[in-house]
Amino acid sequence: MPDDETLPVGALEEEKQDPATSPSRPQPSEAEVESARLLANDARPTLQKEGMSYDTIRRLADEFIARDLGEGLPEFLDWARARTQPEERPSD
Repeated sequence: MPDDETLPVGALEEEKQDPATSPSRPQPSEAEVESARLLANDARPTLQKEGMSYDTIRRLADEFIARDLGEGLPEFLDWARARTQPEERPSD
């Protein structure tokens, strides 16, 4: 298997999916739970200011890590913003 640094984003998604987990709500593996929590905590101040609830941020961080989409905060922030539905954000 190639070194993880040479794999494209998302390349390990299928390998990482637990058959018992709903495909619509992927969960990080046991070893990745802490990474997802740290990512959610780092993103919380920014995304909560934009109106996103902490539960939504945690769910999105879990999915981001479980789908092998990356680990960086800037990438997660962009992805989370794109994934949220208008009804998940406060109206003006």
